[in-house]
Formats: sequence, structure tokens, C-alpha cells
Amino acid sequence: MTVSKPVNVASVPQRSPFRYPGGKTWLVPQIRRWLSHTKPETLIEPFTGGGIVGLTAAFERLSEKVILIERDENVAAVWKTILGRNSQWLVNQILEFEIDRERVCERLSEKPSCTREHAFQTILRNR
Repeated sequence: MTVSKPVNVASVPQRSPFRYPGGKTWLVPQIRRWLSHTKPETLIEPFTGGGIVGLTAAFERLSEKVILIERDENVAAVWKTILGRNSQWLVNQILEFEIDRERVCERLSEKPSCTREHAFQTILRNR
């Protein structure tokens, strides 16, 4: 059995809008090696979370098709927005939102009226 050196996650491209303690970023070098040898036509990432496995496969063309599966409705709202037609809206919200405790609490107390609003609230909570 070979023991590999720990991965400094700062050395892996940060492609996900999410930051999770216990995320899969540390696994990227091994996933990259595995996918480059197997080259699957379709990669399915269950429990997507931050989606680093699927994003790596898509960005580096290690699979022809990537399917992200996420049960958490908050996280799923972010992926639906980013990968759908409201991605630019979400980018603008993130860039234009002036962060202070009061504004964040106010925005998070509102009931989201649509998926993109739900996505923005999830990003605020995660960050």
C-alpha cells in the first residue's frame, strides 16, 4: 500500500461557489488521475454539495457529460441557478450586495419568491 502526501487544497482550482468543511477538494488529484484513465462518457456526482468532482470533470473534459445530483433544496437551488438562465442575475446580486450584518439578516429573513432568490440566500448563508 502506498501512502500519498496530503493535498494542499489551495493548490486545486477553486471552481465551486461553496466552501464546506470536509469537502471533496482534497480528492481532486486522485479523481483527476482516475477519470483520465477511465474517461467515462457520463459522470454522475451524487451528493454534489460543492460539486468539485463534477466541475473538475467538466472543466478538464474528463467526461463527455456530467450529472449533478443534490437532495438539499438550498444547494440544488444554487446549481439550478448557476447552470440555468439566471446565472448572470446571481453574479450581479453577489457583486452588488453590500455586506453588513443587518442587511444579511434582513435578506435571510425574507421568504424567497423563486429559485434564483433561494440560490442567493443560500450563497449568503454559506459565505
